[in-house]
Amino acid sequence: MHLRLHPLTAAVLSASTLTLSLSGHASADDMSTLVISEDRLEQNVVISAEEIDQRQAGDLEDLFRAEPGVSVGGGIAIGQKVYVRGLEDTNLNVTIDGARQGGYLFHHTGRLTIDPALLKQAEVDKGPATADDGPGALGGSLRFETKDAQDLLKPGQDLGARVSVGTESAADATSGTTAFYGRLGENLGLMGYVSGRNSDDYEVGGGGEQEQTAGQQRGYLLKMSLLDVNDQDLRISAERTTDQGTYFTRPHMPSFSSQQPTYQEMERETFTINHAWHPGNDLIDTKTTLYHTTQELDRVEAGSTSRSSEFGADVRNTFRLKTGDVAHALTTGVDFYDQDTRRSDDAGSSGPNNEDTSRNLGVYAQNRMTLGPWALSVGARLDDYDSDYGEAGSVSGSEVSPNAILSVDATDNLTLHAGYGEAIRGAKAREVILIGDEVAIAQGLEPEKARQREIGLDWHQKDALMEGDRLGFALTGFHTDIENYQAYDRRSDPALLYNLDGEVESRGYEASLNWGVGGYDTRLGYAKVVMKNNEGNPLGDEMNIGASTGDKWTWDHQYRLPNHNVTLGYTLNAVERLERVAEGDEEKPGYVTHDIRAQWTPASYQDLTLTLAVNNVFDKRYSDHSSFLLSSGDSMLEPGRDIRLGASYSF
Repeated sequence: MHLRLHPLTAAVLSASTLTLSLSGHASADDMSTLVISEDRLEQNVVISAEEIDQRQAGDLEDLFRAEPGVSVGGGIAIGQKVYVRGLEDTNLNVTIDGARQGGYLFHHTGRLTIDPALLKQAEVDKGPATADDGPGALGGSLRFETKDAQDLLKPGQDLGARVSVGTESAADATSGTTAFYGRLGENLGLMGYVSGRNSDDYEVGGGGEQEQTAGQQRGYLLKMSLLDVNDQDLRISAERTTDQGTYFTRPHMPSFSSQQPTYQEMERETFTINHAWHPGNDLIDTKTTLYHTTQELDRVEAGSTSRSSEFGADVRNTFRLKTGDVAHALTTGVDFYDQDTRRSDDAGSSGPNNEDTSRNLGVYAQNRMTLGPWALSVGARLDDYDSDYGEAGSVSGSEVSPNAILSVDATDNLTLHAGYGEAIRGAKAREVILIGDEVAIAQGLEPEKARQREIGLDWHQKDALMEGDRLGFALTGFHTDIENYQAYDRRSDPALLYNLDGEVESRGYEASLNWGVGGYDTRLGYAKVVMKNNEGNPLGDEMNIGASTGDKWTWDHQYRLPNHNVTLGYTLNAVERLERVAEGDEEKPGYVTHDIRAQWTPASYQDLTLTLAVNNVFDKRYSDHSSFLLSSGDSMLEPGRDIRLGASYSF
């Protein structure tokens, strides 16, 4: 085991020690409750349940449709992968209700099976990783939070139900959900939720069908939420999602020469316990998460099963205190996970190394400080990791990852911010479907290490163009590089797990301009992402790493008419032609799509909500730039014009 101390880490730890020593005379008894907003330091994207419902979101692509810095490729749900600033979701820390989703079953399928209708919110953290963001956040974090019974109950209601139905024209799909929820006493909420969707092969823009995309998805959630009892919250949930159908062996590569349709079942089960204790004491604000997640891919006809099982926990406390005029929110904690991955087939073990295990223990501290217009967040985490590859041996070590983020309110309307963060991933199980190969580990295998840099500004003004309006502008530049990326060479004999030379790079900038008045809001977004592989050449689309996309524009409009209970919306997505391609690759063609949506609650039927959404209004034929093989001119086409109708009724 080896421990490395970065110079910035030493500075961070020294600063933390100094602030703690300065706080020696501070106590909870003589301080008022301190509230430190993280929004000034961490610019996250949050998608609400209201927006998810209005867009009739059925998968990950629908969920992130209006975010220029996030793209989703792969066409159908089982093949979809999320890319944040060009980096694939395998390089993100992804959690559902705090439960880490670390399974990586097959590089030709997605790894995130999520029912958007279950979500209270989805959050994308693209900036430098903080110490309490969790392990392995090389390219950022995705955090999904499911609804509580209390979110669905109306004021004064103790028992309720919600039924919804929907149709989608492109895939001739039907869907439905049923939820029962209630309150026992003042604080205990119980909820049961079931959803289903059946679809045929979907039609692509301009006519024709994308073969082997028909499938059936199911979602189930049982959740107990005991809130505000003796200053404590307790949530216990069990969730199960399934996706099954006769898909291509490689679902996101429809024209691959050796493709064969095969019946497949993708399943995820997640069990979580979340506890929070927040008494009227500035030195106590604890959060504890325990979870177990299982992800499984069954190729039923081939008799092959790939499975990932993970147990983990996170325990943290935030101390709120003052040293002079400086307010602190110091979060310290410990997180842990133990992941077991294995592959089997009907003939028994698939090889001499049919099981991998990976473990990570993290200890972290993050101090968020404010002084007048200044805000500074500094922290570091220590990750102790171990990966066991069966007969091939194991890899272990320890690494420290520091971070620092600074922001200042230069004026009442302008905030400047800059940050630097590091993240490492040492405990990395192999892609499960490859487990079983005879494998060797390269001597001196190093953990993957990301360095994330960001600088930007945010400006906002009320009464800017007219009385009562709101105007805002944001600009952010970013640069992330990942060194020691761990690759797996199956062509070697035996297969070899080794570090790539050089660095994988993601750099660029994002900008947004928003304006609103009354019930109308509009937002123009732009993202330019330049991806380079470890040899310094333009990255096309490399599985497990990322994908290059053309400059992306989004223009979203929303108009609320509260007197009529109507919400109208329109979203434009424009992706420019990608000309920065490697020698021998084809340029990726640009495209423009238009989406409209409307939602209405009749005045005489307040429990009924009707929704209309039309995606790709002009039936554009295109492939998302994040879809695999587009750089070679052959990729998964996206659905054409898709008219979605939905109705929900609450009892």
